[in-house]
Amino acid sequence: MQAKRTVLAILRVQPARDLVESLMQPVSDEHETMWEDILESEMESDHRLRHPRRMPSAAAQESAYRLEDIRS
Repeated sequence: MQAKRTVLAILRVQPARDLVESLMQPVSDEHETMWEDILESEMESDHRLRHPRRMPSAAAQESAYRLEDIRS
């Protein structure tokens, strides 16, 4: 999966008729900047997938409301 993402990122940075032509093109400073931006966004999205934001714990609210309070 990572190899496919890398190939797609390369094609976004250096579009060409085919992959070989894309890989054989000389790399410019603009390509390097685009590549760094792609890597940063991939790392951010990977981090968000691995560490989703959590809702506040129900344990913190447990002291205020208990099941016994609701039943009575």
